[in-house]
Amino acid sequence: MRKSDLLRLAEVRDAYRLIGDCRDLGSEPALWQIRMFEGLCQLVGVPWASGGEGFWARPPGSIQPLSFLAFGLDDRHRERYLAYAREVGPQGDPLYHALQTLPGQILTRSRSALLSDAIWYRSSVFNNYYKPARADHALFSVYLAPQRHGASVICLSRGLGERDFLPGEVRLLEFFHAELGRLIGHQLVSATEPTIDELSPRLRQTLACLLEGDSEKQVAARLGLSPTTVHQYVTALYRRFGVQSRAQLLMHMLRRSRTPE
Repeated sequence: MRKSDLLRLAEVRDAYRLIGDCRDLGSEPALWQIRMFEGLCQLVGVPWASGGEGFWARPPGSIQPLSFLAFGLDDRHRERYLAYAREVGPQGDPLYHALQTLPGQILTRSRSALLSDAIWYRSSVFNNYYKPARADHALFSVYLAPQRHGASVICLSRGLGERDFLPGEVRLLEFFHAELGRLIGHQLVSATEPTIDELSPRLRQTLACLLEGDSEKQVAARLGLSPTTVHQYVTALYRRFGVQSRAQLLMHMLRRSRTPE
């Protein structure tokens, strides 16, 4: 590793400052992700950033996107990006197919490290979506959360004729995404998290009682259920929301209901 490829103290400081900004907006996935893309454009020095969240069970499944977000796109880029999301998406993108075979929880690679120029410049993804938007070199990062196969995706892009990403820039994005990824589903609400609407009626009733301060014994009395059944419901709620205690469950629900200022 060359000395020039190492992260500088100022880059680490700026990365943590951006993570702090995301935490301030952490109750709304779209808000903290747009702030993340905006900050990464400044941090790495690129005009466009895009990505989102989804589910990705590797192998052999392909990524199932839940959200597509972007920052810095003009009308031409936005039209092509929306067409890509609508017509191809990660499931049909050879770059994501190359990422799928790589091991690890955090996958950060430049386009040139995933596909050769010969394959890339002949691909339909480049010719139908990147080239019309005058975009070329891209830097991808996927953070794979252990809960429910959640995936956070970041793509930084440069225009046609601009230089490829340097090893130091790849390492900076990898560092940032690894540090931020640990907060997704905790301080940062994820689009992959279950919602109350997904719960069965009995689980919703149990959760409502817990949020009102009832003990398990009080929940059983209110709902006319046995304490054993209520305990099973509470355990199911813990498992569903990825928490291990009543206090963590209450904090999780408070964070999800908080309105950003």
